Amino acid sequence: STQSRSSAASDVYKRQDLICIGAIFGAAGLRGAVRLKVFTEDIKSISKYGPVTIIGSEFPQGKKFDLKILHNVKDGVAVQLKNVVDRNQADSLKGSKLYIERSALPEIEDERDFYFEDMIGLLVKDKQDDLFGRVDGVFNFGAGDIVEVKLSKEKGKRMYPFSDNVVPEVNVEEGYIVIDRDAFNDTPEDFEVDQEG
Repeated sequence: STQSRSSAASDVYKRQDLICIGAIFGAAGLRGAVRLKVFTEDIKSISKYGPVTIIGSEFPQGKKFDLKILHNVKDGVAVQLKNVVDRNQADSLKGSKLYIERSALPEIEDERDFYFEDMIGLLVKDKQDDLFGRVDGVFNFGAGDIVEVKLSKEKGKRMYPFSDNVVPEVNVEEGYIVIDRDAFNDTPEDFEVDQEG
């Protein structure tokens, strides 16, 4: 039944053994390649981790694919998935996410290190220890890593460069990161304030 399918899919999303490394946002060419937005720092190493698990409307339970990175495209990379051979198949995967098994990643030796995936959902504090949002995503569009924060007091989302001076502290264990909003000239005037509220 559809009920059991959707609950099974949500179970897969919650699995702690998988880390999301990217999302398919379209087809690339006619031979089944897909365009992939990448959430990991080192795209080239994805193919070293072995097969990826794709979860989406086509494969709610998740299905494993071998992949090969072809070339860069705007906002991401073109990737060939084994046995996806035409554009229709590639199009049907749009919106699906790619996961790798956490166990396939190299062990983190320094306990101060962490995976970007671990930051998503963490609380965001400023230097004065005031809470102002949550981490909504960590991206790399080719010019360094970016932390996207969903703001709690102001409206909307804000992107910050993930650099030592703007993000001086990441504490995954206690569930927060610190962003120095002054280092990024991040003033309330930058936001459209809702006068009504």
